[in-house]
Amino acid sequence: MPDDRTLVADMDDHALEAVPASQRKPLLQLIVVQVGWNISVSSFLVGGVVGAGTTFGEGMAAIGVGNLVLAVVASLIGIIGFRTGLTSYLASRAVFGRSGSVVVSIVLGVIAMGFIGVLMDTWGGAVHKLIPAIPSSVFVIGFALAILTTAIFGFKGLHKFSMVAVPVQVAIGLFALFRIGSLEGGFGAVFDASPAASIGFSAAVSSVIATWVTGAALVSDVQRYALKARDVVISCVLSFVVGVGIFEVIATVSAMKVGNSNFVVVMQGLGLLAPAAVLLFLALWNTADNNIYSASLAFTSASNLVKLKISKPVWTVVAVVIAVAIAFLGVAGQFGRFLTVIGVVVPPFAGLLIAHFWILERRVENVLKDLPAVRWEAVVCWIAAALLAYYTDFLLANAIEGLVAGFVLHTLAGVALKKKVAA
Repeated sequence: MPDDRTLVADMDDHALEAVPASQRKPLLQLIVVQVGWNISVSSFLVGGVVGAGTTFGEGMAAIGVGNLVLAVVASLIGIIGFRTGLTSYLASRAVFGRSGSVVVSIVLGVIAMGFIGVLMDTWGGAVHKLIPAIPSSVFVIGFALAILTTAIFGFKGLHKFSMVAVPVQVAIGLFALFRIGSLEGGFGAVFDASPAASIGFSAAVSSVIATWVTGAALVSDVQRYALKARDVVISCVLSFVVGVGIFEVIATVSAMKVGNSNFVVVMQGLGLLAPAAVLLFLALWNTADNNIYSASLAFTSASNLVKLKISKPVWTVVAVVIAVAIAFLGVAGQFGRFLTVIGVVVPPFAGLLIAHFWILERRVENVLKDLPAVRWEAVVCWIAAALLAYYTDFLLANAIEGLVAGFVLHTLAGVALKKKVAA
């Protein structure tokens, strides 16, 4: 049994300091936690959208391109976490300044909880189909209380749950593929499938990237525990190949076979509604506790800057309450619009973070020392990049446009300011 000091340390989880070398984790633990985070209900939702709106070849290409971009972004961001030992939100202080990062932390924390609220709403509706006598709201509240038991213990809680959940999820997913192959027509109908209403390759890639670009931008919260930069790259690539890509493929193939983009309806058509409920439950739990963990770090960082001494465990509870409130709004049907907002707002943040730590400021020690209140150039670049992503069409998808625009604008602004100071 851990003593009280160990318990407190697990719950605080280095929320306001760099992870010391003695607390770093081996590669296997990073892989388990990162893959568990990325096996998400959103993979099934996006896979359903891609499967209903593309041909087989087009859909597979979109999933491959989208997750390759995400793996690269996650690796670059994750190595920042490894080098500094800081959460995404502590690192953002170096980019946006002390007060500027408060706004960033709140915005990203609320977006993360909005995402979980949508998925909670989806889960409640799925289980309600199995047990109509119980309102979906009861399942949402019960689930929220359950995920607190892992999210509140930080990295250690995420690891213990993922060790159990990931093998079960993979087994159910592979069985769904076997089921599709055993039905009449096998995979032939999937290969020959033609969408009733095509969404286009660009929209498919954008959906894939937008679904996980928030997670890719925030992987420092996990990867700050890495022992080596190599471990960051390995765990990030595996998480987007195994954790995201494979399950998006399963959902895409299932949707093409059944002819419906709703994952619950698809699995029901395959005679797998009960396994689907288990898969949704585990996937949502894994994703929710990671996002709640990340949001609690965001809110802890923001409150610390405004002199509110509220601990991370308390913010974990607050994050869950926000997610439940959003779930009760019944916004699951607006999943596509929600992805659009994420795809415009979050990628520029990742672009700025990469530009700052990979181009403008390579040092990794004392990065939070002598910071200005607000780095207005970073705030302006973030807003400008988001507007460019939304209103222009110069690359494949909004999410990629925002990422590239944020990186380029912040690099140019930073170089220009350095030249001005030197002059």
